[in-house]
Amino acid sequence: RVRRVSEEYTLAQANRLASRFDLPIPLEAFDFPEKGNINQHTYLIIAGRAGNRGEYLLQRINQQVFTQPRSVMSAMLACIQAQKDCLARGALREGEEWETVTLIPTREGKPYLEVTDRRGYSCWRLMVKIQNACTYKSLGEIADPQQRLRVAEEAGSGLAMYASFTSGMDISGLASPLPGYRDTRVYYNQLLSVLAGNRKLEEAEPYLPADPVVRRSTEWHFIIHLPPEEYRRRIEDRELEPFIALVRREEGFALTLLREMELGKIRRVAIHGDTKLDNFLFSKRTGRVKAIVDLDTIMPHTWLVDWGDMVRSLVNVAGEKEPDLGKVQVDMNIYQAVAKGFLRSARDIPPQETDRMVDAVEIIALELGVRFLSDYLRGDSYFKLGPADPPDLNKTRAMVQLTLFQRLREKKNAATRCVEAIRNV
Repeated sequence: RVRRVSEEYTLAQANRLASRFDLPIPLEAFDFPEKGNINQHTYLIIAGRAGNRGEYLLQRINQQVFTQPRSVMSAMLACIQAQKDCLARGALREGEEWETVTLIPTREGKPYLEVTDRRGYSCWRLMVKIQNACTYKSLGEIADPQQRLRVAEEAGSGLAMYASFTSGMDISGLASPLPGYRDTRVYYNQLLSVLAGNRKLEEAEPYLPADPVVRRSTEWHFIIHLPPEEYRRRIEDRELEPFIALVRREEGFALTLLREMELGKIRRVAIHGDTKLDNFLFSKRTGRVKAIVDLDTIMPHTWLVDWGDMVRSLVNVAGEKEPDLGKVQVDMNIYQAVAKGFLRSARDIPPQETDRMVDAVEIIALELGVRFLSDYLRGDSYFKLGPADPPDLNKTRAMVQLTLFQRLREKKNAATRCVEAIRNV
């Protein structure tokens, strides 16, 4: 059952915008409850006459997050075309399913709609809603243990197919939609600047990025935004002492993937950038993975960060906000399932990259822990707190990710054996 948007003006606006795309009439806009956290202006559009109706998603790009929407759309279009070209060449193997996101052009034939009105500039896109598909917020919502493993395996398979179908994309003109995102060196330097007590950009100068675009986008997070007494309380927190020592000790390891990319040991490709489980669509008929959506964070990097981010989130049985760190454990059955799915569907990956799969999971858990820790110590300037959130939420998140890193490190030998066994099948 479709729920209508309660605010008439918003509904009327969505109808008017949808009518500027190449859609059959009549058309009507409805609220879309499954919208994500970023692009909040998302509507379900039903167009066409009875018996021949289609469903579409109208979405405004959030320019507070993505300040260069044309670059976002350019990367998205290139990503879609790369997937379509691969499918046209017969890239699917027996039993595999895959659908690409399909964009509906405007009535003038443009791939997206740019609007300038009294609210300023906005960028809208219209996508065909992929049918007969389901998604999951987390593995925890799946009651049956065997079904959880099947979904984890399919997610791994989906990531491998996406990586293969987009590996040939030209990244020479591809810029990060979020400058500094996934740059472990930037995150470490933010932490070091905050630990040094810097409150002004002039003080933080030795830690700031050399790239002017990255600097403009990230410099606010290199300085402290707390009153002195609160900053002192947080930085002298005994609970955080071992975690601060941990991240300092592991800095060299954390930079492994960046260093190997810079040395040319591993490839730089067009990654997805946000491989959380609910960005994968699964067939309601077969249960197989059939698509990956949310193509806003496509950027040049190693696919290993997509892999590491997906695995570290799926294997963490406690979730990201668990205050009891004793509950933070690694589910090795899930780890094995994701690895099995990924390596089953992977194509033409150099062995020096698969050699880093285990390290990548640890690195992304460590990197995210550094990000949460920095944010808590400087005053929650990036991962902003909601009115119902506890004031130490980012402290908890940091300790969870850094504890997860430690648990992953303890399981390194088992994880390595797991990946090697699957590779050698």
